[in-house]
Amino acid sequence: TIGLGASDREGIASPAINKVPQEPTPTTVIVITSTGKQEMTYVDDTPLPPRTRVFSLEYLVYFLIAALGYYKVLTFALERSEEYNTGGKHVHGLEVGWIPGRLVDYSDAQYVTYMSSLPLLFVGFATFVFLSNLIRRSSPVHTRIFFYNVVALAFLIYAHGFSSMFVITVAAINFGISRLFDRSRMAPVLTWAFNLSVLWLSYMHQGFSFESLLMGYGNEETDRYTVINEFGKKEEIVEMYNPGRWLDKHRGFLGWDIYFKITMLRLISYNMDYYWMRTSRPQPSLKDRSDYFIAQEQHMPANRYSWWHFTAYIFYMTLYIAGPIVSFNAFISQVYTPQKTYTLRDLTKAMIKILVVMLGLNIFLHYIYYYAFNEHDMWKKFRGYEVAITGYIVLNFMYIKFLVIWRVFRIMAQFDGIDTPENMNRCVNNNYTFTGFWRSWHGSFNTWTVRYMYIPLGGKHTQSMTVWLIFFFIGLWHDLWWSWVAWALLNCVFFSIEILILKYFYSKKMLWLRRKPYWRHIVGVSGSFNVFLLMIANMAILHGFTDSFLFFKLAFFSPGYYLTLPLAWLWLYTGVMFMQEIRDTERRKNEGKKF
Repeated sequence: TIGLGASDREGIASPAINKVPQEPTPTTVIVITSTGKQEMTYVDDTPLPPRTRVFSLEYLVYFLIAALGYYKVLTFALERSEEYNTGGKHVHGLEVGWIPGRLVDYSDAQYVTYMSSLPLLFVGFATFVFLSNLIRRSSPVHTRIFFYNVVALAFLIYAHGFSSMFVITVAAINFGISRLFDRSRMAPVLTWAFNLSVLWLSYMHQGFSFESLLMGYGNEETDRYTVINEFGKKEEIVEMYNPGRWLDKHRGFLGWDIYFKITMLRLISYNMDYYWMRTSRPQPSLKDRSDYFIAQEQHMPANRYSWWHFTAYIFYMTLYIAGPIVSFNAFISQVYTPQKTYTLRDLTKAMIKILVVMLGLNIFLHYIYYYAFNEHDMWKKFRGYEVAITGYIVLNFMYIKFLVIWRVFRIMAQFDGIDTPENMNRCVNNNYTFTGFWRSWHGSFNTWTVRYMYIPLGGKHTQSMTVWLIFFFIGLWHDLWWSWVAWALLNCVFFSIEILILKYFYSKKMLWLRRKPYWRHIVGVSGSFNVFLLMIANMAILHGFTDSFLFFKLAFFSPGYYLTLPLAWLWLYTGVMFMQEIRDTERRKNEGKKF
């Protein structure tokens, strides 16, 4: 095993300490590697200001600039959207909303599907959680495992119909790999090779059809008719009976191949956790670690890696559709010892908050139609500043949409005693580095990639190379589209450049510069430009290579750019200054966020 550093395990580049330093003194950290223990010296930065700056005259100016910027953005967005509500213009995706006199932007199919299914999901999840907690309080753990399996099978059949046979078969083969190759180094290789093959073959064949798989099994003629072929000649068509046609008509309402992306991560997690248990992989220091981290890193008794534990984890209902992703070790540990970090009151308050956010998003979509504008490339006809507004609003919509989806599933699992990493632990508008952004967006996936890719591939020792492999995996994991290749490539390029810059400026020899009072302004200037790059990289998901750069060109280098670009930069600069102040406040409160 390579690079089992404690800081690597959390995907961070700082020592495992939470105290705010009083002086810039060096701290020695013990790092466990494949060759034994090594010492690493890390030099802390200057002491924090004793009080926040947000009440200073400087930040009063920032407040005014930020408020004026949001006012102008919302004014432009509301005026443009009103043209399509009552102004006679039309764009596909707008429907009659529940607010009188307003259309609503339902152009995002994923969001519409989720919202239409939400009442049924709530009823199903609430019933599941109630019964699970009842069983937990009155029966031994194996009864709860049995309950999870019964519910999982019923849910799979309901959601996938006969195609549930595909995902169950794939799971059984994965389990077989873990047992047949046990402690062999071939176990991780075959696990990854098999799951990647299934993932991408299911993409290309759209989940496979029973008709194509059972071609040739029917020998009974069902129909015979004549058609005119492309050469104008008659051609007789004979249709034979194929049992696969009937099976294809009962595939459920959720395609198994679409949701296999999340299932695949759990399959790899189980096989790797089992392999590391069997090979006695060294564990990092668990002192002062979170309950989740301890549960994830500790090996469990062999009997907890059984087939029934495996299927209970892989097909756990509340996390099956979209996650968040939890490791096998952490999941099963919490089945035996449910999470106590969040009380019933905490979870009730969290659910009320996310329902309020959900309502706010729906109201927002009744007044702002920019996702529909983006979906139908209307931004190509907009003026420069409005192209920039389109990108900003679309990214914020995507953030809130995924926040709602992931947070609801996570809270439901927490009600059942299963905690997971938080997927959205910073607002999308509170990031100015690529490293920070990808630790706070889809955080559970970041935790997964750190544990099952980043560390096994060498951790920080090979970071400059493995970041390319990881980003391309993440891109192609999402979909076999050129837009995701563009996203991966742009993120890799910008991320690699950022790593080199951060390594230089956050090295020991540059401590003198970081101690200067103007250092935070240097961060503000560079961070604001970095936000531009973050927008380009993430808009590539929607626009691919060509349109992403066209988007940036129209937004900031079309006629009038000499005004749009500096104003946008000034607005983002004030944002980065607030972001730094937020991070300083977190350090004063000893919250320990490292991005």
